[in-house]
Amino acid sequence: MANIQKKYRQYYAGEEIITERKYEFQRWINTVETVPSAVTNNQISNRAVVIGNGPNRLGFDLNNLKKPSGLLGRDTVQTYGCNALYRDFTPDFLIARGSTIITELASSTFIQHNIVYTNNLHLLEHPNKFYLIPYDPYVDAGTTAAYLAAFDEHKKIYLLGFDGHSTETTNWNVYAGTRGYDPSELDIDDTKWIDNRKALFDAYDDVDWVWVTPHGRNLLPETLKYCPNLRQINFRDFVLECDL
Repeated sequence: MANIQKKYRQYYAGEEIITERKYEFQRWINTVETVPSAVTNNQISNRAVVIGNGPNRLGFDLNNLKKPSGLLGRDTVQTYGCNALYRDFTPDFLIARGSTIITELASSTFIQHNIVYTNNLHLLEHPNKFYLIPYDPYVDAGTTAAYLAAFDEHKKIYLLGFDGHSTETTNWNVYAGTRGYDPSELDIDDTKWIDNRKALFDAYDDVDWVWVTPHGRNLLPETLKYCPNLRQINFRDFVLECDL
């Protein structure tokens, strides 16, 4: 299971990464560089929406998430997304993991105007284009996006498009078969992803994790059934709770 620890941006000044390793005199010698914190997120609504790429989210218009909410927009939710989401929607923060999607993003104009997080290896491959995932937990992109929302101290975090892969021989992903993604007719084992989310919910036990599904009646994976801080709501209740 993933080793996710409760950490917050307000205490994050940056971290060291290994930029080069050499084996000399029967030992490894590391060249280390400090990557300072380069993102300031003074969010005040305490609410975020993490957008996965499961097909169930296609029933919800993501543009509703961009509408101002509350006095002077102070209650507007922040959005965190994964990988190829940027092809259809611009979240406040994007998390990218795979080499193919990283290369695609590195040559796009999207990277010039938006914050895209990735790991230290891709950061070194494409200097000055990406942001380092703070204390990278080395989990899947969806869990990483949810982790960053908690890291930014949101206390109510909605998970939209986190459908899972319960159907055999079906890659339950909006972008299945497109560049950087496995074919649509493929059996995907999401056991590790579910375990990653359980570790995240346990670590950030003071967060209200809200799984958003079309009808609010999706079957929870056995691992997540007894998480006291996880609940499920439908699209209608999601709109009402977030005043969308």
